[in-house]
Amino acid sequence: AVVSTQSTWESDRRQEDDEGAGAGSVSPECDAWRVQRRPGRGDITGPAAEIGMMGYAKQGQNTKGIHTRLFSRAFIIEDVDSGTRVVFVSVDEAMMGQLVKIGVMEKLSSLFPGVYSEENVVLSATHTHSGPAGFMQYVLFNVPNLGFVAQTLDAMVDGIVQSIITAHGNLAPGKVYHSVGVVDEEASINRSPTSYLANPEEERARYPGNLDKDMVQLSFYNDQGAALGVLNWFSVHPNSMNNTNHFISGDNKGAASLMFEKAMDPDYVAGKTPFVAAFASTNLGDVSPNTMGPR
Repeated sequence: AVVSTQSTWESDRRQEDDEGAGAGSVSPECDAWRVQRRPGRGDITGPAAEIGMMGYAKQGQNTKGIHTRLFSRAFIIEDVDSGTRVVFVSVDEAMMGQLVKIGVMEKLSSLFPGVYSEENVVLSATHTHSGPAGFMQYVLFNVPNLGFVAQTLDAMVDGIVQSIITAHGNLAPGKVYHSVGVVDEEASINRSPTSYLANPEEERARYPGNLDKDMVQLSFYNDQGAALGVLNWFSVHPNSMNNTNHFISGDNKGAASLMFEKAMDPDYVAGKTPFVAAFASTNLGDVSPNTMGPR
């Protein structure tokens, strides 16, 4: 079970109990928020055949089809009083690259002059190990896949920009709920417990175990109380698909997104739902989803 505590940022500074959301405590700094009426989503899948995959750094692990398409999911929050706006984008890829950020910012600067910059746009990769490679500007990262692949980079940049365009065009007054809970199920294991024991004893004494089981979530609602999307952080590696896999996949975090979205909007095709659920990466370093050990 996930046991939650919750705080709320609201557009009207009122405290209230929203059905299904729990008691909220309002942040005193905020008079009015704008969030997207519909969070943004863009397809970033890229080349699905004969391209090296990013994550395991294994030569010969090339794409041979698609398990699930890869997406960019964008969320925008704006403090109306100060005009401060932040964009957080969760991307179904192994990691983020500076070339991707540069390409995204160039397009956003052209589309929305003076609105978005490196300072208020955050691009975060889920760390799936089953996406196409070749989008990094550094040689070391392109060795396993035998070089730079422009198609991969272009698909990422275009999909990310599209997700931000959608979110930008749907800003409206709304609420953001902040929840923190503890995941009691065995959803992950420490893949290197002996290494963890090498940490100083006084540091290890600060934590109940060798895993971070906290789940953090932002839940987005419009001002009528309708759910718009969620942005979730839980520390687990997206490598349920091992290094023998050749199908492009969002792995466990991508699957969680698609299943949550489909549950909220069952009449829509997966990846096309109005509701957007992002399961972003966090402190997942030595945290494995393979609770029965490596396979």
